[in-house]
Amino acid sequence: MNNFHSHENTDKSLNEKRLVVCLEESVYIHNIKDMKLLRTLLDTPQNPTGLCALSINHSNSYLAYPGSASVGEIMVYDANTLKIECTIPAHDSPLAAITFNSTGTKLASASEKGTVIRVFSIPEGQKLYEFRRGMKRYVNISSLVFSMDSQFLCVSSNTETVHIFRLEHIPEK
Repeated sequence: MNNFHSHENTDKSLNEKRLVVCLEESVYIHNIKDMKLLRTLLDTPQNPTGLCALSINHSNSYLAYPGSASVGEIMVYDANTLKIECTIPAHDSPLAAITFNSTGTKLASASEKGTVIRVFSIPEGQKLYEFRRGMKRYVNISSLVFSMDSQFLCVSSNTETVHIFRLEHIPEK
């Protein structure tokens, strides 16, 4: 399940175990079985669009949200253990889009500039791939989606193009 967007600057995500509501200044994590509020994250930076991502894999139930309002830092939070897993310095400018693959082992991100898309391993936060969507023209990335087998990453924006990147393993020499 991908993120659901509303016009109230919130983002709601869910998997089999968790429901996450991300507001401009806070994040709420609920247990899906009884809707009990498990954790409220109040010390989050300004997040005017309510940007967040929750892995659909309930075993790797990771939550990602912006760790800074001025740069593209990503906080990765384990929604099962309710602890911060890692912080990823992903981009120089604020985040525009983030998403997990189907197994919750990879996280893709794009900044507001929309020229560079990066993919990280989760939970380590190590950069695996970096793709250029363009060189000079900034765009608004509206969505990032992994294929179910995590071999491709699709990126859409406010332009008339869709970019599909192959996530190939390049052997080291």
